[in-house]
Amino acid sequence: MELPELVRRLFPPGAVCTFIGAGGKSTAMRAAARILSARGIRVRMTTTTRVGVSEFMGYPVSLAGTAAEVLRACDDPEPVRLIVAEELPAQGKYAGLDPSLVEGLTIRADSILLVEGDGSRRRPLKVPTHREPVIPASTSMVLALMGASGFNEPIDEEHCYNHEAAFGILAPGARRFDAACVAALASSPTGSRKGVMPGMGYHVLLNQADLTDKRAIGSDALRILLTTQGIRGSLLSLRQEAVYETTVA
Repeated sequence: MELPELVRRLFPPGAVCTFIGAGGKSTAMRAAARILSARGIRVRMTTTTRVGVSEFMGYPVSLAGTAAEVLRACDDPEPVRLIVAEELPAQGKYAGLDPSLVEGLTIRADSILLVEGDGSRRRPLKVPTHREPVIPASTSMVLALMGASGFNEPIDEEHCYNHEAAFGILAPGARRFDAACVAALASSPTGSRKGVMPGMGYHVLLNQADLTDKRAIGSDALRILLTTQGIRGSLLSLRQEAVYETTVA
């Protein structure tokens, strides 16, 4: 399956889709925005936390602090637009919208809203802290990102944000992120599935599969997720825009 077809299946118009996890959330959001807008879908991007200004250079930006301002930004004719609360120049970041402003929106049938729901401090893997993720209640699909550069690597701060919490999720004695550990983290309600409410779709995106020595672990993790948890996912490289394997319905 090609990446545009995967995006078509995962991101229906009229929906709110939230990206969480680590290993390429902003890259995934930008790729989805490009593919969807090329199909004539009006794309709006935002965050409920903070995103780097440099990661969204070149996009029209709306600063919105009220429901009316958010609505105006959504109705603007621009094919793709970033909507945030404010710019934080000292941090080089944009502050995100209050989730209540997202939850109060009615998304037009020809539009889609993409939300980044947490941060990872550029680690390939993560376990959420007690304050995250911030997933709007109106979310239709949650996309959980995991970076393959962390596969088969030690369970430490270099490879996993909030790594101490991982030991409470993984099997006793786990020391590296093998396929079973990746699947356990992706399926745990205190791991990648934290905050995913009943009725929300959930799909795991294992990114960085262009790292050939990591690919087999990703493939095995997809198999474990589907056969033991009924969770679907995709093994892909956003850098190459290639999908290596998917269990998408």
